[in-house]
Amino acid sequence: MPVLKPNEAMVAEAVARGEKIGLVASFAPTLRSMEPEFPPGTELLSCLAVGALEALNQGDAAGHDARVVDAARSLVQQGCGVIALSQFSMARAQFATHRALGVPVLTTPGSAVRALRQRLGA
Repeated sequence: MPVLKPNEAMVAEAVARGEKIGLVASFAPTLRSMEPEFPPGTELLSCLAVGALEALNQGDAAGHDARVVDAARSLVQQGCGVIALSQFSMARAQFATHRALGVPVLTTPGSAVRALRQRLGA
């Protein structure tokens, strides 16, 4: 039975694209802990989606997603060709972010499912 660390598949998928990666988090400590998970030499820019976590905690899902899109937009404007949403709770903003920016948007659960399917030969 294959097992993955929480961010392993998303990091690998983002790096495999060979583009500058934009990493978005809604909780500041996540950025500090996740950046070292990327291989040395990875072109990586990070951005905190200010207020997104608070919006989600208050039941404002649309406000959360809008803040994630805004953070991702700033990274795309700096040349990022792929966006990585760093927390499971942010996966809900994947479609809105992709629709608004037109770049690939990766999530930790989505990447994990793809990696497990591949490893299981499904």
